[in-house]
Amino acid sequence: MVIVRPEKLREAQSPASLTGGLTPRRPHLPFWLYRYTRNTMNPLHNENGVPRPLEALGISEMEERTYRALLANRMATADDIANLISLPLQQAQQLLDSVEIKGLATHSPERPPRYIAAPPELAVEALASRRQADIERARLTIPELKEQAGNSTGPTQREQIVEVITNRAALGQILMQLHQTLQTEAFGFQRAPMLTDARQEAMRPGIRIRSISDTSYLDLPGAVESLRLVTAMGEEARIFPTLPVKMFVADRRIGVIPLNAADPNGPILLVRPCALLDALCALFDIIWERATPIGFSRSGELEMGTASPRMSEAAEQLIPLLAAGLNDKAIAHEAGISDTTLTRRVSELMKRFDARTRFQLGWSAALEAFPRSLTNGNADVSTIDKP
Repeated sequence: MVIVRPEKLREAQSPASLTGGLTPRRPHLPFWLYRYTRNTMNPLHNENGVPRPLEALGISEMEERTYRALLANRMATADDIANLISLPLQQAQQLLDSVEIKGLATHSPERPPRYIAAPPELAVEALASRRQADIERARLTIPELKEQAGNSTGPTQREQIVEVITNRAALGQILMQLHQTLQTEAFGFQRAPMLTDARQEAMRPGIRIRSISDTSYLDLPGAVESLRLVTAMGEEARIFPTLPVKMFVADRRIGVIPLNAADPNGPILLVRPCALLDALCALFDIIWERATPIGFSRSGELEMGTASPRMSEAAEQLIPLLAAGLNDKAIAHEAGISDTTLTRRVSELMKRFDARTRFQLGWSAALEAFPRSLTNGNADVSTIDKP
């Protein structure tokens, strides 16, 4: 049976012991707001800004190094570990005590004690189970907290559709929470001047991130390098000559917009679901379709593509039939294709125009066919060919 002295427990849980007295650094990247502002170092990321899986279980970088050293050497004393990870003996002993408390190692009764790493499939699984249980207990408080918030709201008070944020710390907290709760997508406009320095968060799988930058943003120091980094991580980036506003939208449910794009210290609008947010999303969708995709060569040079990929000729032939108002059965008959093929080609069209509804598809196709007429409000729909 292993007995842990209380003073050792306190030492092992102290911030200095968990990091071995070292302060990890992360790169400081000049992104605008929707790069998820952090005023302090994110403890869930290593010095390259990439999250370490074991950090989610409360295991510091130095503890992980200690555990890996034990796994590689089967058995080791504190002196062995100090030599392996280049630390003073006292710090190595503190780290060994810490990993032992967390169930990652045990030690023999002999003097000096020899430490043995616990099997990863047991130790890490146990920590993950405990962390998951803690998370579930925290989630159980959500109904209670919502009820408490409802009780404190007067009968005439409702959640504000548009809220003005003037506190920078509050803004940083809101952006961090939006990032942590993203479900499907995030997108935004970037233009100079930047409102804040921010640090890039790693992209979670399954979330689509898109940004449109204008030429004023590209002229900022470090902007091109920032775009190179995020596109390498999977972000889709495009360029448009001039953007009307700066904004960030999360899952089409929350929008963040500066009241004055030219004032880095000005108030920020937090927009919840309403017609204004719908209009901002539609504005992004339209400009995204017209913006120029960018990429980077192997040498790191900025490369620009065309505004949109061409659709197949077969899919393009469906546009007049859709514009004529025919239903799917009639369109399939006129085109001489099956219902399945029709569905696939309509999906291809919607992907080509980045549309989510058929109405949006028709509008986007009309914009491409008659850009000047529609934007000037003088479209002559009688010129559209019908079958």
